Amino acid sequence: MEAASKKCWYLLTAKANQDQRAQYNLLNQGYTVYRPLARVPRIRRGKREYRIESLFPRYLFIQLDPQQDNWSPIRSTYGVSGFVKFGMYPSMVPDSLIDYVREHEQEFESRAIVIDEFQKNEPIAVIDGAFKGLEGVFMQFEGKQRALVLLHFLGHQRPMRVPTRVLKSI
Repeated sequence: MEAASKKCWYLLTAKANQDQRAQYNLLNQGYTVYRPLARVPRIRRGKREYRIESLFPRYLFIQLDPQQDNWSPIRSTYGVSGFVKFGMYPSMVPDSLIDYVREHEQEFESRAIVIDEFQKNEPIAVIDGAFKGLEGVFMQFEGKQRALVLLHFLGHQRPMRVPTRVLKSI
């Protein structure tokens, strides 16, 4: 009697801006695909809008049986760039990681930042926290959660590090 093969998760890269296309085409071929999504803020015509985008741009998870599934069509699927490999073989992603991402997808969404949300020298306002109500100028991101801004404070511009979640374009 043959041992039953177990399906495993693998990580795929998509071509630039083709995450959704790759997912759609893989699903149409009958593969199980998971692309975590986030509601990400964007500034459009001076107003903040939210768009649904990939939580991990250019990456998707695919579940395959290493023994039974046909991997050949994946490489030529429109939108797919290839497998993430360590050495010669695609690296497996633990089921526990997929479960964790699925359980916390909404929480990750609230922490997602968009690197191009603010531009250098763009006027900003602080909408929460100790500096609430102050205006200034955005300088640069410092990591994923903080930004360096010049705030108008006591008649001078002072450099301050503030969480990105409290900033708003004006």
